Amino acid sequence: MVWYLDTSAFLKLLTMEEESETMRQWFMSHDSVWSSQLLQTEALRAGARLDIDTTVIEDALDTISLVMPSVATFYAAGRLSPPSLRSLDALHLAAAMEIGADLEGVISYDERLSGAARAVSLTVLTPR
Repeated sequence: MVWYLDTSAFLKLLTMEEESETMRQWFMSHDSVWSSQLLQTEALRAGARLDIDTTVIEDALDTISLVMPSVATFYAAGRLSPPSLRSLDALHLAAAMEIGADLEGVISYDERLSGAARAVSLTVLTPR
């Protein structure tokens, strides 16, 4: 069984926010954590805004299994509900759904993504 990590949760590992310590503890206790290759792009972009060293981001990314979204993933993301779900969040959700029966759930602090994941009956954790 694997967990899918979105960018909002990944960034908690690299910053000092209210939930960061709890997120780090959760992450250290789980071996199979996956995400989309999209995480790399979003993390590097956010890291530049937050002044996080690129090496720190890349070292953290190396601890996560990143999957490459396919054309079908992009199509599925475009058809997800609700319409208010942002495109990149839809891509994360579609990539998580493609894991299938091996998916334990999604780790996210993003309310829109979390709501959409629950709407398709996925377990969502927000370590606090």
